[in-house]
Amino acid sequence: MRIGIIGTGLIGASVGMALKKHGHVVFGWDLNQENSSTAKRRFAIDESLDFEDVCQTDVVFVCVPPASLINTSEAVYQHKLPETVVTDCGSVKSALTVWAKDKTDFVPGHPMAGHEKSGPLFASDWMFRNAKWILTPSLSTSKDAVTKIEELVKEMQAIPVHLAPDLHDQHVALLSHLPHILAGLLLQMGSDLSAPQVSGGSWKDLTRVGGVDPGLWTQILIENRVQVDSVLRDFQARLESVRQSVSSSDSNALSTWLTEVAKTKNGS
Repeated sequence: MRIGIIGTGLIGASVGMALKKHGHVVFGWDLNQENSSTAKRRFAIDESLDFEDVCQTDVVFVCVPPASLINTSEAVYQHKLPETVVTDCGSVKSALTVWAKDKTDFVPGHPMAGHEKSGPLFASDWMFRNAKWILTPSLSTSKDAVTKIEELVKEMQAIPVHLAPDLHDQHVALLSHLPHILAGLLLQMGSDLSAPQVSGGSWKDLTRVGGVDPGLWTQILIENRVQVDSVLRDFQARLESVRQSVSSSDSNALSTWLTEVAKTKNGS
């Protein structure tokens, strides 16, 4: 199959690497020529082509930042072939799904995978292994188009999961966007310590995603601002409850809370 990738950054290059392992021919385009050159050098794409040519493949993956996702997808539709299936890898889905509601061959998607570093230099053919790949097709989306994308997702060793776009945005606000915010806040607080070198494994785990691309994540948080605001308010209330328990030395409240957390963690 001829695969086109618009945006050969971390995710786009990883898609290319994963699909090339299965014999697909991959063509890429990126606004940043250095990204395209790096992607080709790392065997993520076979060739870097003009935008129009990449659009005229069997399947096009649109892997661009959220703020330019709809405009770029619209441009793909101006050049693609009638039989071309298009999908995306954007992390916010509601607005895009509204745009795509009458496009039967567009399958909105979002791989729940990534890296704290950005760019094709950090791409890998195992990026999506065992990761959930969320698909948010509308009622008008072609079943054949969905099946084609599901098959490619499975080839990349990811697990396709169908979800309504509004539920997707609610879930990722808590499961992805909030952790990135918390990691950043912890790093800010840690930078004020006189001996930050005494940190242990829990600090490293909690702050791993704190060094993400500021430009990209500004767009992600703003695009999903309604849902992110909601989870921040909920987190703020829960944090205040814990603060009050600690401040008042309420061992019963703390013990009850920690017991509930442990049960949730252990799945009981």
